[in-house]
Amino acid sequence: MKRGNPALRLRLPRIEKKPKPVYIQQFQDFAKVGQSPDLQDELDDIIESIERGDGVPEAYYRAGIDRDKDGLLDDKGIMHLHLGGKNSPTLVFLVQYDDQVVLLETNSHIHFRTKPAGKNILALNQSWLGNLEQGMEEAAKQAKTAAMEEERKEYMERRDAIAASLAALKANAKTN
Repeated sequence: MKRGNPALRLRLPRIEKKPKPVYIQQFQDFAKVGQSPDLQDELDDIIESIERGDGVPEAYYRAGIDRDKDGLLDDKGIMHLHLGGKNSPTLVFLVQYDDQVVLLETNSHIHFRTKPAGKNILALNQSWLGNLEQGMEEAAKQAKTAAMEEERKEYMERRDAIAASLAALKANAKTN
């Protein structure tokens, strides 16, 4: 299976049901979820579900997920989930990639009120997120180069083995 760009932000309405590590190093808790044991438990549940490959329980997705568009997801590749129920004002913003999920922040619906939607969350996260995506692309290139080098080495070994077999056959034919 040919893999696409690993740094491409997926614009799927739901988290894929396959195990993915969750990157939280730059995560910011503007909604103070850490001060609410119930909301913190829900955030932990989301992270654990993603890492296990279960996707995210439906209770955390927005109410109209199958009916309406999410402009922030469609335009910027930034998804949001609701902590505390589908209509809760407490959101966790994240980016889903093919092989990992990056949590950006908890907040309110404030990022949907900016023009264009998500302008502030992008401004706050673009630098480090861009560096992360660049690092993902570089790692993929290095892995591809290493795989190509390994294939070349295997080809050369097979070629040398065939050449040795042919030389042995020729030598054997001369002696008979």
